[in-house]
Amino acid sequence: MNKITKIALGAVTIASAAVLLAGCGSSTSASKAPKAKDKNINLWTFADMKPQIKEYEKEVPKGYKIKETVIPYADFQTKLDKVLGTSKAPDMVALDAGFVSKYVDSGMLADLAPYGVKKATKDSFPYTLDIGKNPSGQQVAISYQAAPGAVYYRSDLLQKYLGIAPDDQTAAQEAFSSWSAVEKTAETIKEKSGGKAYLFSSLQDMYMPAIGGRTEGWVKGNKLQIDPSLITNLNMMKTFVQQGLTQNTVGQNSDWFSGMSSNNVVAYSLPSWGLFYWLQDYAKGTAGSWRVIQGPQSYSWGGTWFGAVKGTKDEANAAKLAIYWSTNKKFQTWQATANADFVDIQSVDKTVGDNFDGSKVKGNPLGTQNPYPVFSKAATKINGKIITKYDQNIQQLWINDVINTYCNGKESEAKAIATFKADVKSAYPNLTTD
Repeated sequence: MNKITKIALGAVTIASAAVLLAGCGSSTSASKAPKAKDKNINLWTFADMKPQIKEYEKEVPKGYKIKETVIPYADFQTKLDKVLGTSKAPDMVALDAGFVSKYVDSGMLADLAPYGVKKATKDSFPYTLDIGKNPSGQQVAISYQAAPGAVYYRSDLLQKYLGIAPDDQTAAQEAFSSWSAVEKTAETIKEKSGGKAYLFSSLQDMYMPAIGGRTEGWVKGNKLQIDPSLITNLNMMKTFVQQGLTQNTVGQNSDWFSGMSSNNVVAYSLPSWGLFYWLQDYAKGTAGSWRVIQGPQSYSWGGTWFGAVKGTKDEANAAKLAIYWSTNKKFQTWQATANADFVDIQSVDKTVGDNFDGSKVKGNPLGTQNPYPVFSKAATKINGKIITKYDQNIQQLWINDVINTYCNGKESEAKAIATFKADVKSAYPNLTTD
């Protein structure tokens, strides 16, 4: 998920916006694209998108009338599942990274090819497109943002314990260049601080990059797979707990957040949107002291995809709006500048990055550092092909059954993994787990 702010900056010319929107289906014969019954779009989303709707209406005042229905994240899938395939289904859906693949593979989303998606997405990050393709290779979902992960660190504390200058991101990256380097850095911080400071607050700061940066998906050919890198990561986390190299809080709880304003946590692994969604809100008194680097591996965390529901009376309008929000450069520029977002069109991120002025961003945790080059480099290395419809549940089982038990000494590695496999089998009887 990303934070939707209430700021609305910039506008595009009505003429250019209307031309792009009208031309979304130009690359494929009109006979292959359903005709919309009217100019309405019924949008279901898990996060309020009124700022995006208002900006669209400003740019295209004679465009579509968008009716937004915001459903709490926890209830979104249950309610959507009940109406898909019925006359009560929405025309358009916003899908979080945690469950987008479930609906991409469902057969319920419209192929966006007749609306010109291939031509429109030539400058999109490849991984977001891969995630939005169904098993037949059809692009049925498209993202308006990219969400690469990164390491955010306290430059003053890294200088204190490692002697790295505050703006020497090259040296900082070297200290986080691999997981073995990360472990050495953590040991140095513990030694130099007399055990009063930790490299990371929680195990989440280690397992989110590892899970997001796998080379193998959780499921292949209906068989459960555990990427070997996850076992390496698991044993490293066990070492961190045993040797007191992590504060060992629970990710995203009050203690984890409070570390952002303390002097005893050096770094956090966060997505691009975590900069202004989490770090800015909780780094009280430490704003300006943080810097961002890629860290030991590229990974993604979060994001929002749009899809048009197949067979609704306004499927065509929904498909065109999804493409517009995700590829129109002026709208994407507004999204990046108004909402402090890292968007899916690479040239827009480059332009926004080239014009970045950190001194104008009030309360920016990074001071004047420009994060766009870091995010852009990381996003090009993300593998979207490993994502499957099983991921959200299997990932949570891995965290609960294996990481939380084995790393904290509650179960042996073998017992924890056996429990994990049994729970996966219980949730998905069709999968082979042995």
